[in-house]
Amino acid sequence: MAEPPRNPLTPQALMQMFWAMAPSRVLSAAVQLNIFSRLADGEKTAEEVAKAGNTSLRGTRMLLDALTALGLLEKHGARYAALPEVRRYLVPSSAEYIGAVFENDRLWESWSRLAEAVQTGRPVRAVERQEEAEAFFPILIRSLHVINRDAARRLAAALCSRGANPDGLRVLDVAAGSAVWSIPFAEADRKTRVTAQDFPGVLEHTRKFAEAGGVAEQFEYLPGNLREVDFGREKFDLALLGNIVHSEGEASSKTLFRRLHAALRPGGRLVIIDFLPAEDRSGPPPAVLFALNMLVNTETGDTFTLSEYRAWLTESGYDAIETIDIGDHLDVRSPAIVAVKH
Repeated sequence: MAEPPRNPLTPQALMQMFWAMAPSRVLSAAVQLNIFSRLADGEKTAEEVAKAGNTSLRGTRMLLDALTALGLLEKHGARYAALPEVRRYLVPSSAEYIGAVFENDRLWESWSRLAEAVQTGRPVRAVERQEEAEAFFPILIRSLHVINRDAARRLAAALCSRGANPDGLRVLDVAAGSAVWSIPFAEADRKTRVTAQDFPGVLEHTRKFAEAGGVAEQFEYLPGNLREVDFGREKFDLALLGNIVHSEGEASSKTLFRRLHAALRPGGRLVIIDFLPAEDRSGPPPAVLFALNMLVNTETGDTFTLSEYRAWLTESGYDAIETIDIGDHLDVRSPAIVAVKH
């Protein structure tokens, strides 16, 4: 099969790639300066926005024009208005706000030192460590809960349709974060019980998401480091690893798979949701770029291919390994991987 033609790498194309940083910075600056909140109740002039936010008129006008050019605002004469989608996703008072992760520059600061991380092989910060995790993830999960919610519901619908447990499922959500991947299982069956594991400082926020989802009574909590906490033996029907393996890396993940095998009942299922690069790691761009995100933000993280997962799961005692299409999550369409305990 012939490969699709590629766009020529002209000097102009390379400069466009270099300047791809600009939309990211424009979006982050607008969130950090509450620009979208100031436009949530109707269109305003640059002068009105600047006065409300105590920002310079010159800088505010330039930023508003850039947001308009990027398709985030509309401009009617001298007045600016936020698009409905912007009011939905980028105004903090909205229930579907995803801008929390744009409110600080932690990720930008890590990526700005990418060359250093490539040279040394060491991260700028290690978000899997408890102190970093408890500072970073409560912010990140606010955005990810909205972004991953539909995919999580599709996953629960697919797995719950394969035969209901009359007593309800016993679900282990490892490094649960907002519990976005386990809440839909609790919603689908009120007999289902979820054990959410994470660092104590993250579980404080997990509780709030379970309460907001109306499933708090179905949740219990297991505080601790996923590398050390005791999951028990043959307690669970389902173990969820929702975007966790990429931050753990190969050695830790293999150990985790074996520990979860012991924690699952016979016939229990391990579910992995993560970025899946092509077997030769030539793409897709989100999956291979995210590997670099793990380089600058974790000690041993990476993204892994489906064949690598199959090999590690088989070595750990699982079989009947399959994939389930759950649509888009984060910025890539990667299927969930489901493996059954012998």
